[in-house]
Amino acid sequence: MLQRQIHSGTVNAPSNLPVEANAFIGRASDVGELLDLLAAARAVTLCGSGGIGKTRLALRVAREAAATFADGVWLVELADVDSGGRLAEHVAMALGVTAYGAVDATQAVVSALACGRQLVVVDNCEHLIDECARLCARLLASCPELRLLATSREPLRVQGETVWRVPPLSVTATADARSDAVRLFVDRAGAARPDARWNGADGEAVAALCAALEGIPLAIELAAAMTRVLSVEQITARLCDRFHLLTNGARTAPARQRTLLATVEWSYRMLTGPQQLLLRRLTVFRGGWTLGMAERVCTSPGLRVEQVLQTLTELVDKSLVLADELIGEEVRYRMLETVRDYARQLLPPGAGDDGLRQRHLLCLCEMAAHGGELIAQRSRSTWPEVCRQMSIIDAMQPNLYAAMGYAIATGQIERGLRVCTDLHWAIISGGRFDEYVRLLDRLLENAAAAPPGLVGEALALRAALCYFGGDAGPVVELATRSLSLSRLGGNRTGEGLALIVLSMFEPRGAEESLRRAFELAREADDGYLEAFALYAQAMRAQLAGRLREAERGYLLLLDNQRDANDWGMAMAIIGLAELAHGRGDLAAAMDHYEHAQRLLDTLDYRGERIRCLNGLGRIAIELGDVETARARLAESLSLSSGLGRRATAVELVGAFAELACLEGDHCRAVRLAGASAALRQRMGVAEGAGVGTRAEAITAAARRELGEPMVARLWSEGVTLPWARTVEYALSDPPSGRPVPPLAEPVRAAPAGVLTEREREIAALIARGLSNRALADELVISPATVARHVSNILAKLGFTSRIQVAAWVIEHVGGPRG
Repeated sequence: MLQRQIHSGTVNAPSNLPVEANAFIGRASDVGELLDLLAAARAVTLCGSGGIGKTRLALRVAREAAATFADGVWLVELADVDSGGRLAEHVAMALGVTAYGAVDATQAVVSALACGRQLVVVDNCEHLIDECARLCARLLASCPELRLLATSREPLRVQGETVWRVPPLSVTATADARSDAVRLFVDRAGAARPDARWNGADGEAVAALCAALEGIPLAIELAAAMTRVLSVEQITARLCDRFHLLTNGARTAPARQRTLLATVEWSYRMLTGPQQLLLRRLTVFRGGWTLGMAERVCTSPGLRVEQVLQTLTELVDKSLVLADELIGEEVRYRMLETVRDYARQLLPPGAGDDGLRQRHLLCLCEMAAHGGELIAQRSRSTWPEVCRQMSIIDAMQPNLYAAMGYAIATGQIERGLRVCTDLHWAIISGGRFDEYVRLLDRLLENAAAAPPGLVGEALALRAALCYFGGDAGPVVELATRSLSLSRLGGNRTGEGLALIVLSMFEPRGAEESLRRAFELAREADDGYLEAFALYAQAMRAQLAGRLREAERGYLLLLDNQRDANDWGMAMAIIGLAELAHGRGDLAAAMDHYEHAQRLLDTLDYRGERIRCLNGLGRIAIELGDVETARARLAESLSLSSGLGRRATAVELVGAFAELACLEGDHCRAVRLAGASAALRQRMGVAEGAGVGTRAEAITAAARRELGEPMVARLWSEGVTLPWARTVEYALSDPPSGRPVPPLAEPVRAAPAGVLTEREREIAALIARGLSNRALADELVISPATVARHVSNILAKLGFTSRIQVAAWVIEHVGGPRG
């Protein structure tokens, strides 16, 4: 059974599941039943009313199941997604997948989940039910090993779905234990009133209250919070009055919704006027807020700024607002979605709501402007404040998106553009491009009346996002337009960024462009633009093989940023590490990488951290330090694959091949080398310096130990490994003291002449790892025709698998071509 496998498993699956904020109470049998269901069903949907505990139960099941889904357990939260058209992009962001070029977000998600055993938890589907159903159906049809665990107030109604109704917590005590509902109440009430001592005399009153609440977890937690000011008997009396009142209300609503509505409405009506007002106004925020944001947005007649802290504290005490976590040394607050939905409906329509959203927009504009001013400064004294502000802004991404969306809807294009341009360095370094690209494109489409310099800077940002996102096609056109408008409007930052981006694509005049960009940065007093220009200059020299010039450039950047910020210093030091590694000075390279890692500890910029880990892992290989190499490379590969940085991950698979060769595990080394070569070819990844030489050294060592036929077979096995299986194989612990077992049956020698010319062509494409659908696209024939050819090939060669065909091609046709 799945549950037994889970309890005995030791796999640490890649995951973005949040840490549990408090104790998970009860539902042991529910968790066990759902674990068994996940073993048998492709899709399980937890259905029930809001507040019944769907999300908490789903997260607990996913956490318990992590060992079984070694390729990843992912949470996709949809509560803040208000448009079905953005669903695929949001899922891609949650999975750390980036769509490049013409590949849309849906296809990128399908590709990321197509191989390996992965579990995706899709939370809060009800407001996007049709879009969720279509996307889940597509994923289930395309990803054979995928499991979906959804939460919704209604079923998705997709093929293969098992609907599991989430029951209330048990309210009946057993002979030797309290009921789950009572245990939950006592736990939460103990947190609300640490001085209280719950004993047997309270048991009957608490059990009666939990029974009146019908075991609904949200209702129980709200009631437990009230024990700070009311006795259990008082709570029960007031709650019973509310249920009696609701019985005479709307009869068309489902009973469970009426009960939850009564609980939330009862909690709301027990608030004072200022508390109610603040609760309603806090619904303007998406994903959370800070105290300062609440003070700027939620004050107006009826609530003074000096009242906000006290009133917010009271809402936290009543569990209507959660004090979630520290970001940038400030507490982030958020609201339960059920409470937010209820309070949002009570906002006055029209001008009142518009005024609130306008204050929200202005607040985010102020935050962006302040963050942009801090980033541009070249002062070491401001760096801690930069890190603090960027942590807050990073956590407030949903609010930024909502504010820019409102700016677009109300024609405030200039304000929306300024949010993007004020934060352009944070956006570029943060790596979250997709939603900013969508909003920036909409702003630029409507920017005819905006100042030309501002539009020019926004276009430069858009060009940079294309460049770093791997979409090279529109870069030159965007950067050229930016250059013209930035110069027209006198925007030095926009002009400088456009020149830097153009220098990456137009070698002629690149040095002059970078020199001018540096001058513009000095004129604009923009420290980040200055660092970016210096970095681009050094990197261009490194890529061109002018290593002394590159070293001088990185040293200049390091000296330039020493009194400015740690990010610029880290970029320079990583460049120096790569140069030292290239000339064989391993000690210096190691010192540089470790120094850069320490500087990056204050930032969540994983791209540069991956570069450090990769470099340290390769140095450890060269030093023969197997344990260190494995640890560094495993962390880097996990980060790379989790962020969707597959080009980097492919190079890391090659590094694992070198590591296996170092350990004398030639079977593993050849498989991984073959997998790396095939994946690089399929993904269009350029072959880095020395890659071919290292692969040849691996196969040469293997030939001496295993012989040519065995190496050919092992290489073919690696060539046909899918992406997720390759990563799993690279990260798995190698067996000790025994050879790795074969992944395929031995290849029988059949003469090449038994196949027709067309069949040999198809066999070569099979050796490249192409599926039947990909073969059909490549050869412009129908999938049915491809299937017929593949069947004939297998029959003529006497094989039963495509892996055997791939090995036969390598031995008899000379290896996969293309």
